[in-house]
Amino acid sequence: MLDYLTFTNLALFAIALLLFYIWLTPKYKNLPPGPMGVPFLGCLPFMETLAERTFTKWSKKYGPIITVQLGDHRTVILNSYEAIEEAFTKKGEKFNGRFKTYFTEFASEGLGIFFIDGEKWKEHRKFGTRALAGAGMYGKTIEQRVLEEAENICHVIRSKNEEPFILEDYLILSVANVINGITIKERCDEEGNENLLKYVASVVEGICLLLFVYVQTQKHMKSMKDGLRMGNGKVTSFVRYFMVIFLAALFDNLIEQHQQQHDRLHPRDLIDLYLNEMKDFSKPQLRYFLKDLFAAGTETSSSTIRWALFYLIVNPDIQDKVHKEIDDVIETGHNGVVRYDTKLPYTKAVLQETYRIRTATPLGVPRRNTEDVTLMGYFIPKNTQIIPNLWWVHNDPEYWNEPDVFKPERHLDEEGNLIMSNRVIPFSIGARHCLGENLARTEIFLFLVSILQKFTVLPNPEDPNPPLECSPGIVNSPHKYPLIIVPI
Repeated sequence: MLDYLTFTNLALFAIALLLFYIWLTPKYKNLPPGPMGVPFLGCLPFMETLAERTFTKWSKKYGPIITVQLGDHRTVILNSYEAIEEAFTKKGEKFNGRFKTYFTEFASEGLGIFFIDGEKWKEHRKFGTRALAGAGMYGKTIEQRVLEEAENICHVIRSKNEEPFILEDYLILSVANVINGITIKERCDEEGNENLLKYVASVVEGICLLLFVYVQTQKHMKSMKDGLRMGNGKVTSFVRYFMVIFLAALFDNLIEQHQQQHDRLHPRDLIDLYLNEMKDFSKPQLRYFLKDLFAAGTETSSSTIRWALFYLIVNPDIQDKVHKEIDDVIETGHNGVVRYDTKLPYTKAVLQETYRIRTATPLGVPRRNTEDVTLMGYFIPKNTQIIPNLWWVHNDPEYWNEPDVFKPERHLDEEGNLIMSNRVIPFSIGARHCLGENLARTEIFLFLVSILQKFTVLPNPEDPNPPLECSPGIVNSPHKYPLIIVPI
């Protein structure tokens, strides 16, 4: 009996050694170098809270392109602008896929715009670009919509009577109302839109982000599906309710209303255009398309505006320069009218520096190469997860002097003209760059200028230092901070 147990133990040990050897043996030749992981978990146990910092640390040892194993996912991290440009621009057709996981299927059912690829993505990308660019056909231009919402924010600020308050709670509603006006011709805060307001609140609280973190932590289990079944039942039930039942109830009702009132010759919003143009129309696809546009168009823009205000609080001299430029250009030469194309080089340099120092999505949205490809001399097998480290592109000291210091002047030439750096890429680059980039840039600029045209942003005396720490997750949002905003 003892001999049998000894033999069994030796056999199991030999099998374990064999499996470990197989794990260590590269499945492909000439992959980008990278850190050694452990069986089943890969490099996950060695990840720090801010993944972009971990990838940066590894890139300093292994080079600008590294391979890491994240659970059961082979992943290539692009840690330089040159690597990202070659992959996403020069070889963009081969890197236009979305990486498929249980999470992406669970979150989107393979629909929408975020997590699809191939011909369906190309079709919806073209449609979305036209629809957002032609927002003026719905009765108002993008500028008009943004300025209306910016005025609403200014009204809220006045109502606070120079008392500390959390701007985020109001700002994200106004930003959401812009994309809602374009897509569904509805406002979150109008009577009868309680469900839409609840949806905005869920985005603010980061329900989708929590889902992502929750699912990713289950990778050590034998499958994502098992992980969800073994997890907190209340969390799983709520998430499934939010992703399926709630979204269906919210958007399906809007879609049905549009179908009943549809006038092909007079489209009112994006839903009407979708009904006009899409060949293979389906209610679930449109539902997730709307969800993706909304999610992409709220938290990131709101976060960037708040980051800019926080940095202006801790740099009052920079805020003074912005006030002076706005006063000299808009109040004197434009009769107080704000436009996106107004020449405000210093203010736009402040925004470009905000994009750089606090990138809203430090790691972008993961992509997938749709075929075997060689990148900067390395072999990347088909269906590898590709993650661009935008944070390091924006903080590499070889290109940015004192990257931790907020210096708008680095984006100006000797004559004070704005330098549009191709190395500031908060919306990524290539064919899969952010669909709503133009809308987001317009929103962020007009909201910020509208506020600073009328107000000075001050620290809270009880806590004079706004939190400037980066936050982990898909979106780098600033922590809530009660600031004070007073009329100029």
